[in-house]
Amino acid sequence: MSMPSGKSRQRAWKPKNRTGCKTCKIRKVKCDEEKPHCKRCTSTGRTCDGYDASFRPTSNSPSTSPPAQAHLQPSRELTRSRSPVPLAPALNLKTAQERDSFDFFITHAISSLRGFLDSPFWQREILQAAHHHESIRHCLIALGAMHRRFYDGGNSHIEEADLTDQHLQFALRQSNQAIQGLVRATSRGSNASGENKVTLMACSVLFSSMACLQGHQKEGLQHLRSGLRMLHEVDQEENDGIDGHAIDVESLRSIFVGLDMQARSIMTTADSGSWEPTPRTKEPFISPNTDLNANSLLALQQYLQALLNRTLAFLQASLGRSLEEGEDVYHGYCRLLARFDHGTKLLEELSAKAAYSTNDFTQSLTSLQLLHSQLEYFMRSPRPDLEAKFDFMTNPFEEPFDSSAHFTKMLDLATKLLLHGSSLSPVFTTTSGPLQALYLIAARAPSQCHDLRKRAAKLMLSYPRREGFWDGLVAGQIAQEMLRLEQESAQKELGLSIAPSQDLIVPKELRIIVVALSYDENNDRKARVEYRNAREMADGVPGRVQYVTW
Repeated sequence: MSMPSGKSRQRAWKPKNRTGCKTCKIRKVKCDEEKPHCKRCTSTGRTCDGYDASFRPTSNSPSTSPPAQAHLQPSRELTRSRSPVPLAPALNLKTAQERDSFDFFITHAISSLRGFLDSPFWQREILQAAHHHESIRHCLIALGAMHRRFYDGGNSHIEEADLTDQHLQFALRQSNQAIQGLVRATSRGSNASGENKVTLMACSVLFSSMACLQGHQKEGLQHLRSGLRMLHEVDQEENDGIDGHAIDVESLRSIFVGLDMQARSIMTTADSGSWEPTPRTKEPFISPNTDLNANSLLALQQYLQALLNRTLAFLQASLGRSLEEGEDVYHGYCRLLARFDHGTKLLEELSAKAAYSTNDFTQSLTSLQLLHSQLEYFMRSPRPDLEAKFDFMTNPFEEPFDSSAHFTKMLDLATKLLLHGSSLSPVFTTTSGPLQALYLIAARAPSQCHDLRKRAAKLMLSYPRREGFWDGLVAGQIAQEMLRLEQESAQKELGLSIAPSQDLIVPKELRIIVVALSYDENNDRKARVEYRNAREMADGVPGRVQYVTW
C-alpha cells in the first residue's frame, strides 16, 4: 500500500534547560528560575521542589536488564521497581498503614501498572497529583493496599475468600474516603470545574483498577464508562484549570484509549452498540525520522492503540450496516488501511534503529510488534461473516497472507514478554500485553495449527496475570472450552466416538466465531458464555452455553 503523501511536521529544536527547579525538570517544561520558588510552579498551584545542583532529570528509558532466556525457571520473589519514580516531597500521611501502602504502590505497583513502556501517568503525574488532591491520595493508598493483597495471592484477581483480609479492608476504607472527598469537591458548584474533571477522570482509572483487581468486571466497566463520558465532556467544552492540574489530559486520554480497546475486544456486537463512542485522539508527534527513545516508543504505542480501538469499533459497527451502505463502509475501511500502512512504516523505522541504540529497547519494541501483529490480523481477516457481507474486506493487501506463520510469530512475541519477568507472582497492569494476543491465537489461528492454539491457551493458564479487563486464567478457561467444543463437533460430524485427546482439522463451518459473555446481574464473579460456530450463526440458532465463575 502507498504511504500517505505530505511531509511530517517536525518540532523546532530548542536547547534544554538544565538549571531549573526539580519540578519543572520532571514536568519537562521551561523553568523561569525565580528564587526561592519558581513562578511556573507556584502560579499553577504546584509545589516547587527548589534547586539542587546534584539533581538529574529522570530518564524515560527502561532499565537495561538482559532478556530472559527460555530455559529459566519462573521464580517467586518481590521485585522493587527498576524504573525511577520521581516524587515531590514526602506526603504527610497519618498512619503507618497509610505509609506502608503508599510505599508499596511506589516501589512495587507502579512497575507493574505501567506495562512494558514508560508511563507519565503512573510514574510521575499521579504521584504529583496526590499532593494536591485528597481523593487521588486516598485512591493511591487504597490501590497500594489492594495491590499488595493481590501480589501475596496466587490468582489473576483477589479471591473472594480474601475479602476479610486486613489490607483489603483498609483499601476499601480508603476508597470510601476518596469517594467522600470527590463528593465534597464537586458539591461546591452545579458544574464540575476543569480541575475537578481531571481529578474525577484520574479517580475513575484508579477505581476501575481496584475493581479489576477484585475480579469485579461490571464495576470496572462502569468506572471506565464514567471516565470516557467525562473525557468527552472535556473535549466538547472550554475548561478552565485543566492546564494547571498535575495530570496531563493527554496522559489520561492514552490510558482511556487502552482500556476502551480492552473492553471492546471482549464485548458482544450488541453491547458495543450501546457503548460509548471511541475517545478522540490527537496525532502523536512521530515520523519515520524520529529518534528511537522512550518518548517515540510511547507515541507509537498511542498511535497503534488508538488505531486498533477504532478498528474494533468499526468492524463491530459494520456488522449492523446494510449492503446499501457498502460504499461508506469501503471508504472507512480504506482510511483504516492507510493509517495501518503508516503505523507499519513507523514501527519498521524504529525497530531498525534499535541495533544502533545504546539503550536496550527490546522489551518495549516486542510489545509494540505484538500490538501491531494483532492489528494486522484484524485488517487482513476481520471475521468470516463480515467478509462474506462485504467482499472488499477479503484479502485487501497485495501480498499473500500466511496466517499460520503470522500466528506463530505472534506466539513467539507473546512468549518473550511472558518470560521476561520469569515470575509466578501475580501481575496486574492497566495496559495490553500478551493476553489479548494469546486469546486471539487460540480463537482464530487456522485449524491445522491445533498445537499452536493449545499452547496459547495453556500459556494463559500458566501465569496469574491480569491486563486491565483481560483476566488470563478466565480467558484460558474459555479458550480451552472453545477448543474442546470444536473438536467435539468435528468428531460428531464424522460419526466418531468422542475422544478428548484426538485432534482433527475442524471444518470452517464448525469453527466457533462468536464467544458472547454476559455478566450475572447478582454475582460480580459469574458470567454466561455462549459459543456459536459459523454454521449456527448462518442458521440463526443458539450456541452452547457455559457458566464461568472466578
